Amino acid sequence: MRKVNTKLYVVALIITLLIFTAGVLLGLVIEGERVEYLSEERKIQETNFNSLQLQYLYLSGLEEKKKCPALSTALNKYIKETDELRVRIENYAQQSNIKQEELGLLKRQYVIAQLNYWLMAKRTKKLCETDYVTLLYFYEKEQSQSMNQGVVLDYYKKKLGDDLLIFALDSEFTQEPMIPMLMSAHNITSTPSIVVEDTVYTGFHSKDDIQGILCQSYENKTEVCDE
Repeated sequence: MRKVNTKLYVVALIITLLIFTAGVLLGLVIEGERVEYLSEERKIQETNFNSLQLQYLYLSGLEEKKKCPALSTALNKYIKETDELRVRIENYAQQSNIKQEELGLLKRQYVIAQLNYWLMAKRTKKLCETDYVTLLYFYEKEQSQSMNQGVVLDYYKKKLGDDLLIFALDSEFTQEPMIPMLMSAHNITSTPSIVVEDTVYTGFHSKDDIQGILCQSYENKTEVCDE
């Protein structure tokens, strides 16, 4: 009978455990770096908003609104960056084993940043008399109607650019109290729902529907309204 080399098996087992442990530790390091990166991004957004708020307060005390174009440009830039952060957080949530507490905190910080910009956009529009439309979009993940509504809104965002500011909110993310508060304030009980300049539209709306909704909100009709 062939003698089993016990020592060889023990060594192989130790090597396997070391490789496995190294892999786990590497994964934890990568996860930690991802969380740190997203946290840094959130801090940048917070600083951007504070700067924007300061610009707004400065302009609101002036009779002349010559700096309004610069304020609007900065606002649009920061809104775009915040939405890019949302996409990264959602992708990260699907690909990683991050603790739900940490993920929930990151999502709350994103939602708060987004709603800060929404409120700032409404105030800036009034202060600077700019002709853009703000739109709150309440959706539900994995819901076909919400997905289809998102496609329609993306179409008009590409068409209208900075003239249409969309703020997408996950209706099921109740960890941030502002979401159920806004839904209650606008009497929203189902998704998809959109709020355009404080008017609520419930259910899926086609391209033609959205075109009509948006065009009646602009003071000066855009090219989209002539299609």
